[in-house]
Amino acid sequence: MKPCRTATAFVSTLKKPTRVDLGQAAGRLRDAGWPVNDVKVMLILEGDPELTLYESGKILVKTDDAGRARDAIDRVYGVIGISAPATPAVPAVPA
Repeated sequence: MKPCRTATAFVSTLKKPTRVDLGQAAGRLRDAGWPVNDVKVMLILEGDPELTLYESGKILVKTDDAGRARDAIDRVYGVIGISAPATPAVPAVPA
């Protein structure tokens, strides 16, 4: 996950190329309670924060809060059955 260069948002991309079946993903997300707007080339998950899921597995999360973005990304990947990219470990600061 990294900050988006053009918007107040975060972007998560999969390390391994994967094609997400957006129709199937939309059904799973709706079943899990997400309000989904299927615009054929992407899914827009309405709410706070708003997310956009692309066929490539990329997710754009519209928030400036990295923690909220990571939580939302993990939940979406979990519902659609994809392992989320690992978050790099942050080294501990010596006391």
